[in-house]
Formats: sequence, C-alpha cells, structure tokens
Amino acid sequence: MKNKVIILAGICFLFLGIISCNQKKNHPDKTTPDQQPGQTDTSVVKGTDTLTFALYENEKIYHINNDTAMPFCNFSIDMVYPDGYPNLTKLKQIQNYFVKSIFGEEYVQFAPKLAAERYMQSYVDTYKKDMEQYSHSKKDIGMWMNYELSIGSRSLYNNHDIWSYELSTYVFTGGAHGIYTTTYQTFDLQKGKSLLLNDLISEKNRSVIDELLKKQLVTDLKLKDVKELSEKDYSTENIVATDNFYAGKNGITWLYNPYDIAPYYLGQTRITLPYSVLAPYLLPECPVRRIFEK
Repeated sequence: MKNKVIILAGICFLFLGIISCNQKKNHPDKTTPDQQPGQTDTSVVKGTDTLTFALYENEKIYHINNDTAMPFCNFSIDMVYPDGYPNLTKLKQIQNYFVKSIFGEEYVQFAPKLAAERYMQSYVDTYKKDMEQYSHSKKDIGMWMNYELSIGSRSLYNNHDIWSYELSTYVFTGGAHGIYTTTYQTFDLQKGKSLLLNDLISEKNRSVIDELLKKQLVTDLKLKDVKELSEKDYSTENIVATDNFYAGKNGITWLYNPYDIAPYYLGQTRITLPYSVLAPYLLPECPVRRIFEK
C-alpha cells in the first residue's frame, strides 16, 4: 500500500511539473505562438493567390558571462514572410516593406531571414552592453535584469491582390509585466503599397465609422448601449478608426492594444465591421472593394 502511495505521488508530481512548464511557456501576455528552440526554415507555404510564403523560427538565450546562474536575455522569432512572386522586382518591394514594418528602416537592405538574424544579434549585443557593468559581480543581480523579446508575424488574408498580415511583439525588461503589441498591415499588391485609412475612407465619413465601431463593440460585448462601455472601463472617446486595421474575407478588422481604449487587464480589443456595413462609406477607388465586388 505504501509503495502505491509513493508511485501515485510521483505521477502527480510529474503531471504538475508538466503543467507548470506549459504555463511558463505560454505566457499570458504573449500573442505569438509557442516558441520552439533551435532554428528551422520550412518549405514554401502557398497562398490563395500568387504571393507565397516561408516560415523562419529561431530562439537565442544569452546569459551574462555565459554563466547560467546569471541573468539572461531571451529572443525568439516566429516569422511568416513573403518568399515568392512572379514579378521579382515587385517581390523585392514587398519584402522591403515587410522588413521595414517588422525590424525598422535600417534593415530594409536585407532579405527577411537575414534581417531577422542581424536584428537578433543586435538585440543580444545591446543587452551585453547594457549589462556590462554587472558582468564582474553577482552582488546586485536580480530578476529585473532578465529581458525577453518575442517577435511574430502571420498572414491573415491573401487574395484579390490584397495581402493582410499581422505583426506581434512581446517585450519584458524586468518591470511589473511585459508589454505586448499587435499591428495589422494591408498591402495592395497591384500598386505595391501599404493601405492606410486615407486609402479607404474619406475624412467626411470618419465620424460615421467611429460610431459604427462603438456600436459593433456594444454588440460584441452583449451590452445595451454605448454608455455601458464606460462602465466596463472602455474610453469611448478613443474608439475611433485608425491605421491599425486589416482587410479580410468578410470585413475590415480594427485592433486596439492595451491602453489604447481600455486598461491593461482588458487586453486587446478587435472590432470587425462587415463589408455590407462599410460599402457605402468606402472610397470608390478603394482597392479593398476587389474583395467583395466580384
């Protein structure tokens, strides 16, 4: 009987350990998929149009002085990027914009995978420099010295010469909690440019769209009216159409990150307006019309 109890306790301990590891891996603040150690470069993943994609994953952990007992920085990336297009000149243009949107202007000269590798190395080098003063002593080390950066991207829509994608980041630099941010991009493959709100809706119709967004959020949250949004800690005056949107199959989705329209604890807010509602307010030349005007 005693042996059975010991075995059962061991199984329970192992089970709890597995759960603990999974919870640590799936940080509640992260919006990117789980990161896997090591590096892979997958085969091309085909889209519904002629733009095709590849996946790049990598993770790098650096401890101060390469001592595992010292604080560390952790960089991970899970990046779906444009890898193929019949027009190679236009592909380069698309990749340049993608690299700029995810890594910044200084990396535009590099292909997506190389840009990711150089960005990773720069992150680690910066951490080393910032922590150099602590590299000779363990006296003042603490949790605040553990840094983390996760970057992810995924394709959301790829049809009718419209490509929409998502960029997500999670940053932790030893504060009370990490900060996660998601941005949307919608790219017109025909014109070779990213679409902004001005390309979709005229200035005179902005206030109408703002009201539609508020009403849609009320519906999504199953509330009675817009006034109740304030009771749920939403700042209604900040619920307006922004450039952080993507065009999808059924409508346009706007995303609001923590603190944009609500406190951190409410997380991100996504509001989708269907094309049936948006159509009267979209500009006649709006490229997104190709999606629903068949």
